[in-house]
Amino acid sequence: MSENKTEQFKHNTTAVMRAMSHKNDLDVTYSELETPNGEIKNLNRPRLPAPTPDMNEKKRNLIRGCADTYALKIAHHNPDKHAQNAQNNAGAQAALDALEQARCDSLGMITMDGVGKNLNAVLEAKAIRRGYNDIRNREDIPLADALHIVARTEITGIAPPPSTEKVIEHWRPWINERLKNIDFKTLKTLLHDQDAFAAASKNMLRSLNLEVDPDGDIDGENESEDQENLNDENSSPDTQDNQQNNEQEQSEEPSTGGDELDEGESETDQSFDMDLDDIMDDLNHDEDSVMNDGNPPPPGRSADFNEYTEGLYTVYTTQFDEEINAEELADPIELERLRNLLDGQLSNHQNIITKLANRLQRKLMARQRRSWTFDMEEGILDATRLAGVIANPTVPLTFKQETETPFKDTIVTLLIDNSGSMRGRPIAIAAMTTDIIAQTLERCGIKTEILGFTTRTWKGGKSRELWLENNRPEHPGRLNDIRHIIYKSANAPIRRARKNLGLMLKEGILKENIDGEALVWAYNRIARRPEERKIILVISDGAPVDDSTLSVNPSNILEMDLRSVIKWIEKGTHAELTAIGIGHDVTSYYEKAITISDANELAEALTKQLTELFEER
Repeated sequence: MSENKTEQFKHNTTAVMRAMSHKNDLDVTYSELETPNGEIKNLNRPRLPAPTPDMNEKKRNLIRGCADTYALKIAHHNPDKHAQNAQNNAGAQAALDALEQARCDSLGMITMDGVGKNLNAVLEAKAIRRGYNDIRNREDIPLADALHIVARTEITGIAPPPSTEKVIEHWRPWINERLKNIDFKTLKTLLHDQDAFAAASKNMLRSLNLEVDPDGDIDGENESEDQENLNDENSSPDTQDNQQNNEQEQSEEPSTGGDELDEGESETDQSFDMDLDDIMDDLNHDEDSVMNDGNPPPPGRSADFNEYTEGLYTVYTTQFDEEINAEELADPIELERLRNLLDGQLSNHQNIITKLANRLQRKLMARQRRSWTFDMEEGILDATRLAGVIANPTVPLTFKQETETPFKDTIVTLLIDNSGSMRGRPIAIAAMTTDIIAQTLERCGIKTEILGFTTRTWKGGKSRELWLENNRPEHPGRLNDIRHIIYKSANAPIRRARKNLGLMLKEGILKENIDGEALVWAYNRIARRPEERKIILVISDGAPVDDSTLSVNPSNILEMDLRSVIKWIEKGTHAELTAIGIGHDVTSYYEKAITISDANELAEALTKQLTELFEER
């Protein structure tokens, strides 16, 4: 496709969008680096990935699918009406959004065959990236995601993409079994009436044991159905009302209705280079996860640093927790593809990071450089003075001695928040930045460890299942299965670990964040190291959030534990702790911290923080 044809493709796509949306003045933006942030901020100015001259038919269909999704939403969705049905419960809201998106999609798919093909292309790409074709249990995918796929399939009768077959297989029987007075055939008759469709959707959600706000649609069976489906609660989103985390939930749960539009756009944007597999085959070997076994384990926190407002921080169970190497979460081919995707997305940004990293390297090398002391009575003869001695023999010989600038043996741990809110450009820039910074530090002889923290599942996972089986004891403490990921261990060279950083782009990896325990884990690893100076640098974009834990414990349990951990490390250990907050003020948590408003500022902020740390000594 030539440049002229690329422009013609944009022109044609925009024209189709204007026709489908019935908006002749629709302003469409195309951008090569556009990554949606999880919600549609302005339906009147859609954002689409830019076409490229060499794109294939698959990529064209993805862009068209993204455009069709926008156009259908603009034409058939009334935001004010949807807002009137907003739910306090995050799980119910996500499911309601998913059904509304399915309604808009279905209106186009039923009447236009080409639209169905395009929307299926977007769903196929999303399903592949999120690993829908590899799920083993129903809990591996949120109900809202499944509900969108099942509803769209049932309403339109159009076969879904092959990669979503397991979603249908695991979720459709469970959903249909619970539907009482409402089903998808009824929803199909209401496609053109958003109000009636929303009312029917809320009745459907009640049948699925979701906590829907009271209104005139409630029937008398609600309470009995809730009791009947009590044991199935964990397979649906958490039904505890957690208004405090509603915004966080909507940004992390990718398939909410309003988000689904941007989700398609994001899928297309990140799928342009899905077929590239040209990265060099590094050895699939991590030289160490063993950290100086001769050293005793680091001391645990004392009670003075384990208390918070409501008592002691506790953990319901650790039997489902996971500490895992990044290469165990994806096969080598997928890691290479994800790494290629990361490089392709941030090719321009990489030059900026490299320049900043070189600046850091010059400063570090200057501090490590050896120097000479002159005019000494003994040592090595100072050859620069020989000419003067020859000219005037009465001038005494002078000597010089070599001195080495003190520079402590140092290790740096980069601890990266792998929560769902980091999805998109923030996590991509974090991965690229830590990669290049690690290369820089390695050239300067400084060991670097790159770690990530998240949870294994949404909504509590097996920990919550166990809690439900044990009759829900009160105040269980942390109630989720944590996952701590080792992207690069301290002794592994960055050339062997750099492909692991692409894992951060894999859908299904980024979930919820329990910062306090992650910080303890990172400290315990670095404390066993033999290096004299130990630095931990945290990169995060928000406060700790885990809906399963927060729904059955005091609302400040995770935040206060994070504060106690930070206090323990800053006051009770020799490790140096600093943090960078992306769009979130972390200065109230850490003594040494900076806050940036946008992920694009991360490279400069990280370089500045490390430079200041090394200039202190």
